[in-house]
Amino acid sequence: MIKTIFSLIAKSIYKDVYMLVWSILLPMGLFIGLSMHHESDSYRESLLVGCILVSLAMGAINTSGFWTMTQRRRGVFKLLKLSSLSISQFILCSILARLLIFAVISASLLLTGNLLFGLTFRATALLILFVLLVIGSVCFISIGYILASRARDEGMMNMMSTLVSFPMIFISSAFYSLDQAPPWIQFVSKLNPFEHASRIGREAIAGAMDTQSAIVLTMLAFVSAIVAVKTFRYD
Repeated sequence: MIKTIFSLIAKSIYKDVYMLVWSILLPMGLFIGLSMHHESDSYRESLLVGCILVSLAMGAINTSGFWTMTQRRRGVFKLLKLSSLSISQFILCSILARLLIFAVISASLLLTGNLLFGLTFRATALLILFVLLVIGSVCFISIGYILASRARDEGMMNMMSTLVSFPMIFISSAFYSLDQAPPWIQFVSKLNPFEHASRIGREAIAGAMDTQSAIVLTMLAFVSAIVAVKTFRYD
């Protein structure tokens, strides 16, 4: 049963136009465009990590939310309610299916950085980045499900996902320093899962692990997953 659900979710995700735009075209264009105007390898490495996280967050929050709305409108979740599959198992299948494509997209971005700009990463860095993808997928996909449970239609989902995902990216140090930002922005950034993901990614470049951010992000992922299961709507 779980294998069948995983397969069906994976096939529907790979045909998703929103996934193509938000998780592939946007981060790839952002990375190549900005890297061509900066010759510093350290900047390009940080930019590459930031673009991988943009792909993850936008793909998880925006596309998973729209996908959920579409399946709910088709009545798929009503059938799920009649099956023996629990909501937690269903969300787990969704996370695993999306994690697979996020891993492929991240590998494509890393390969692009290597072929076009000669960027290389140590095995330790790649391992930490993969762990980051796993934890980040749980956190951001769960947020997408939470938003989809509150949205009444696709228009409302679009507004809510935009109001959540873009501030997450902008109120973080993924693409610029927040050292000179107002105190309230620095405080909000400490509650921002994207900020902690960015810190982990930057440390990963050096082959190190930001333990504090990893703990915070894991806690946020755990809480988000519980809320996503508790608030899941069948119709």
